[in-house]
Amino acid sequence: MGLRLRVTLVVVLVVTAVVAVVGQRVYAAAERELVEEVDIELQSRAAGFVNVVSGPQFREAFTRSALQDAAAEGFVERRGPRSFLDQTARDNFSRVVAPNGEVILNVGTPFSVDLAPTDYPRGGDVPVLSDGSVDGGRARIATIAANDVFVQFARPLGEIDQSLDDLADRIVFISVVAIVVAAVAGWFISGGTIAPIRRLTDAAERVAETGDLEQPVDGSGGAEVGRLAGSFNSMLEALSASRRQQHRLVMDASHELRTPLASLQTNADVLRSEREIPEETRTAIIDDIHAEIAELGDLVAELVDLATDVRTDEALAPIELAELAAPIVERQARRTERTIELDVRRRAVIEARPQAVSRAIRNLVENATKFSPDGTSITVIVDGGAVTVLDAGPGIPEADRSRVFDRFHRVEATRTMPGSGLGLAIVRQVAEAHGGSVSATEAPGGGAAVGFVLPTVDD
Repeated sequence: MGLRLRVTLVVVLVVTAVVAVVGQRVYAAAERELVEEVDIELQSRAAGFVNVVSGPQFREAFTRSALQDAAAEGFVERRGPRSFLDQTARDNFSRVVAPNGEVILNVGTPFSVDLAPTDYPRGGDVPVLSDGSVDGGRARIATIAANDVFVQFARPLGEIDQSLDDLADRIVFISVVAIVVAAVAGWFISGGTIAPIRRLTDAAERVAETGDLEQPVDGSGGAEVGRLAGSFNSMLEALSASRRQQHRLVMDASHELRTPLASLQTNADVLRSEREIPEETRTAIIDDIHAEIAELGDLVAELVDLATDVRTDEALAPIELAELAAPIVERQARRTERTIELDVRRRAVIEARPQAVSRAIRNLVENATKFSPDGTSITVIVDGGAVTVLDAGPGIPEADRSRVFDRFHRVEATRTMPGSGLGLAIVRQVAEAHGGSVSATEAPGGGAAVGFVLPTVDD
């Protein structure tokens, strides 16, 4: 079932429930008011009858014994109780009953009463109203006490039932019309509502089929849908940027790999040739091959690290940069036999991925040891969320400081030195993945000052 149809069904169900409740209440209110009018009429008739019966003309005639005697004689008296009931009872629905419920005198069509004799009113009480039936139809009955007997007046509800049936037909008709209108309106309104979602779906399917990430999605259609479209466009932009970066990485990597591979091919061709090669030359060629292989290994390892999404390698954890930097400084000093000092100026906690940040610090230290002359010292400064490595090398020209973190970028003066040109690119990737930034400036005593800054927990 499509979303549009489901929204329409929800609208129809809601409208149906509302119409049913409203219709039922309207019907019940109309029935209650009409029955109340009948009850008022019966009470008025009963009150007038009581006043007449209480008079001297009928006080003795409307007794149980007098009525039973008259019944035995067939009510032959034309001006007796029966004649009075014929004149008083409207529509000829009345009767006189004994206290035990036995019918003494019936005028007009017989009727039944849903009232037990124990519930009959006492003398002086207001009439008791109850339900009953006349000829199988509903009726309202008023029961009053008249001397030692009870008189009951019936009022059929046929006209009321007919009016209620007509009202019910109108309610049903209006309900059907309202439901149909709600269904049509829900169908068109839901169509306009889900149109942006359909555009998003079509865009996602188009991306899946064609791989085209350059076509943004229309973000109109409401706040929530607009936010969804904006998020979708941001995702497309991120995927497109990632694809461009991957393409550029592959192109740059192929360019960088071409030189060592060509060198390896040349050396292999020389060794495979049948001409005499002096032993010293052979040894130099083999050493060169080993060096090229080692450089290729380093290049491939750094390419793998650079191509890995550092944002998902490991979970975030609260750490201090000083704690990460200390073992790296100690290990690098031991391996290179260089003087590497750790200067912790301020400690702060950051939310970061420890292994990724350690790799960035190690790359900075290795980069400094590579370009610093022998006998010079290297300083690693940790200041809150910032790590800066100072070296005593030739420094970075101002024109290259904004590009040293690009992939495979090499300063002109260091192009002949070993290295892949990816170390600082990995540093920038790690820093930006943690919401930080990188910098390259001139060190106070000469050389370069290269580092990164990450946001701390207190920021």
